[in-house]
Amino acid sequence: MKTSGAFHARLLEAWIELRQNPGRSFLQALGVMLGVASVLGGFSISDSQRQQTQRVFARVGGIDKLNVMPTDTVYQGTPSALHNANLGLRLEDAVDGGKVPTAKAVNATSVIKSARARVRSEFADQERDVNGIGADYVPLNGYEVEQGRGFSAHDFATGAPVAVLGSEAASVFFPTGEIVGKPLRIGNVPVTVIGVFHEKNFRFREGQQNIFAWRNRIVAVPSLLVAARMEGDQYHRLNRVTFRVPDLKAMADFSKELSSLVTSNHRLETDFRLDDVAKRLQRQMSQGDVYNIIFMLSGVLALIGGGMVNVNIQLASLKERVREVGVKMAIGAPGKEIFKAFMTEALLLTLLGSAAGFLIGIAFSWVITKSIGVPLALAPLSFVWATLLAVVFGFLFALYPAAKASRQSPMEALRYE
Repeated sequence: MKTSGAFHARLLEAWIELRQNPGRSFLQALGVMLGVASVLGGFSISDSQRQQTQRVFARVGGIDKLNVMPTDTVYQGTPSALHNANLGLRLEDAVDGGKVPTAKAVNATSVIKSARARVRSEFADQERDVNGIGADYVPLNGYEVEQGRGFSAHDFATGAPVAVLGSEAASVFFPTGEIVGKPLRIGNVPVTVIGVFHEKNFRFREGQQNIFAWRNRIVAVPSLLVAARMEGDQYHRLNRVTFRVPDLKAMADFSKELSSLVTSNHRLETDFRLDDVAKRLQRQMSQGDVYNIIFMLSGVLALIGGGMVNVNIQLASLKERVREVGVKMAIGAPGKEIFKAFMTEALLLTLLGSAAGFLIGIAFSWVITKSIGVPLALAPLSFVWATLLAVVFGFLFALYPAAKASRQSPMEALRYE
C-alpha cells in the first residue's frame, strides 16, 4: 500500500508539472507521438493490404490449392524426342494424383480443359473461351449456382451436352432472362443451358471496376465434352489440374510426391509446373514485412530523435528545478526517490504521447487506406509494438537526466540561483 501510495503521489506530482509547463511537455511528447504514429500507421496499412489480399483469395476459392499446369518451356537446348513425344498434362495425371500416399490430405480435385469456340444463341453470336470443367471445379473456384442446377456426376462421366453460364454470359446470350432449359450451340455441338452462376463481384473501393468481371463471362461444360466431342482428344489432355489440401503443412509432402508421379507419367520429362497458391500468397505477404520493417525503423528514428530532444529539455528544465530538488532532499527525500519522480514524469509523458500518437496513426492509416480503396484493419499487436517501442526509448532517454537529478547535493542545490 505504501508503494502504491508513493507511486500515486509521484504520478500526481508529474501530472501537475506537465500541466504547468504545456509548451515544454508538448515538445517532449512530439517525438513520441510521431514515432508511435509512424509504427502504428505503417503496420495498419500493411495489415489492411494483407487482409484485402486474403479476401481476394477467399473469393476465388481459398489458398489451400496446388495447381498443376503444362509448360512448353525447354530450359536447355532444343526439345528432346521424349519431350516432343509426351502427351502433356492429361486426366490420367489427375486420377493418379489421388493415389499417392499423402493423397489422404486432398479433399477435392478439379480439372479444366479450355477451348476457343463460336458460341451462338438466338440472341447473340460470339467467339468465346469455353471451360471444360471437372466435378470439384465449382466449389474450388468459389462459384455458386443461382438459377437452375449445377453439373451432376452423370454429366461429368458421360460428357453430357449441358452448360452453366456466368452472369455476364447469361445476360449476353439470353437477355430476356429466360435461360434455364434454352438451347445453345458451342462450335458444332448443341448444348442445353441447365444453370446460371451467381455474379462474382469484388471491388477494392466504391466506383472501381469489378476485378472479377472476367469470371462472370464463363461458359462451363463438362471437360469430357470438350475433349471428346469438340476436339476429338482421346487422351483427355488438360490445361490445369487443381488439388485442394486443407492442411497446409501436408502440402509440401504431397507436392513432392505428386511431382515425382507426374514426372514418371511423362517419361521423366519436366513438361509441367506446380503452383502452390499458399506459397504464392506467402511470398506476397512477405513483401508487406519489408514495409513493416521500414515503418518500424522510421518510427524508431523518430523516437530516437525525440528522445535526444527530451534529454536536452529535461537537462535544461533541471536547472530550473534545482532548488525544488534541493528542498526535497533537505526534508529527507533520498536520491532514489528523486530518480523515481523524474522517471515517473517521463513515463507519464511517454504514455500521453503514445495516446496522441495512436490518434494520429489511426487518422493517417484511414486516409491512406481510403485513398487506395482498402478497408482499414487495426491489429492489437500493432498497438502493442508501438507502445512497447515508445516505453523502451522513453525509459532509456530518461535515465541520464533522472540519474543526474538524484545525485544533486542538497546544500549546493539550495544555494543555486
